[in-house]
Amino acid sequence: MSVKNSIFYNVLLAISQVFFPLITFPYLARTLGPEHIGALNFAESMAKYFVMLAALGIPIYGVREIAKVHDNKPALTKMFTEIFVINIICTVGLSLFFLGSIFFIPQLFDQKVLFYWTVLYFLLQVFYLEWFFNGMNQFKFIAIRQFIIRFFFIVFVFLLIRSKEDYVNYMMMQVGLNLLLAIINFNNLSKLITIDKNIFKNLDLKRHLKPLFYLFLTIFSISIYFSLDTILLGFLANNESVGYYSTALKLNKLIIAVFSAVTVAIFPSMISLYHNGHVDKFKEMIRQVFFVLVSLSIPAVLVLIFCAKEIVHLLFSSSFDRAILPLQITAPLILIVSLSSIFGFQVLSALAKDRQILYSAVIGMLVSIILSVLLVPHYKEVGEAITILVTELSVCLSFIYFTMKNFKVGGLRKMFLKLFISAIPYTLFILIFKNIVSDSVTRLLSVTIISLIWFCIYHLFVLKTSYFKVYLNNFLEKTA
Repeated sequence: MSVKNSIFYNVLLAISQVFFPLITFPYLARTLGPEHIGALNFAESMAKYFVMLAALGIPIYGVREIAKVHDNKPALTKMFTEIFVINIICTVGLSLFFLGSIFFIPQLFDQKVLFYWTVLYFLLQVFYLEWFFNGMNQFKFIAIRQFIIRFFFIVFVFLLIRSKEDYVNYMMMQVGLNLLLAIINFNNLSKLITIDKNIFKNLDLKRHLKPLFYLFLTIFSISIYFSLDTILLGFLANNESVGYYSTALKLNKLIIAVFSAVTVAIFPSMISLYHNGHVDKFKEMIRQVFFVLVSLSIPAVLVLIFCAKEIVHLLFSSSFDRAILPLQITAPLILIVSLSSIFGFQVLSALAKDRQILYSAVIGMLVSIILSVLLVPHYKEVGEAITILVTELSVCLSFIYFTMKNFKVGGLRKMFLKLFISAIPYTLFILIFKNIVSDSVTRLLSVTIISLIWFCIYHLFVLKTSYFKVYLNNFLEKTA
């Protein structure tokens, strides 16, 4: 599959990750309320935290290694089996630990039925196999698969969740859908590798342990601030605070997921370019991704900051007013995480600078722990929002430092300055429309439309060199 097709399907998938939750999450928030939404987010965060630990860095390492042998079926089968076996061993071990912890941690035991289902949900994540299909550039399959799963998800949400007492049904539903996902995955997997009685013979698990060790430490450090934020908030504050914080962060993460789709789609191609000696093409791809993500991130950040109240009231009602300030505080994460994905998990990972990625993650972990202990007990969801913002910024700056030290791309500072200047008109337009339009829905719609219009004017007519202009011209030439 070509890079353009990979990006198309991955962006399409990411857009679905935005619109499908926009259908279900407001309904869930209104039906279950902040406390039960907080309990579910607490449980899901626990499961995702254990998934990160069990993965041992496989989401990065697996994509990298599968991409190297994707055209050699015997080598591909051996590589997949070795990595998958390591993942299964870790998952089963941690699931037993997770199950045991329910009986010793009061916050988990109080919701023991919910967490029993959460353990099953975690156990089934080993069959997700996203790392394998990403490495194989199977983005069309991933997109179609996720559309099927999300369709059933929407149907079951409205069928099974009718009152606050139905919150456990949500996790039961997740378990059922993950079983369906596993069946779909293995059906497609059998077409790509050789599955027979010899598949487990002559495995060499040891060769993966050293690179996975560095990536495991990295993922563990990242998990402290990326997944443990909600867990710490649940322990240091309460489920209600988790509900407000996770609501705010969920909106930002949906947008981040769309932008991250670009970097995920091109990652296998970037590895191939660099390892085959096409350094100039590798640099040009970095510049293009940088330009696109920064261009899209700036208006998204500004709209969320200035229109947070309207967005929260429209999607979740005024009962979620405490989510407004956390949403405003965490809005810059859209830009910060986009930059981290470029410099950290694209450039440094392609260069196999796993140790530098680890150092950056450790910095983030330390910042997160210190700020969480200092801020969360007193400021609750607002304190955690400040913590995640400062943490991600410190990680991003570390990634940029190590990238500049190990690899020179060129032209990024000048590019960022030009794009940052474009934020001034966005801000003026938003403030003007907020003051002249009284209805909140009309105001939000007006701000979105005028921001889109300015985006097109700036990139097509103001900027002399814009990749969006190049993309549009190429498209017009093909359709002419």
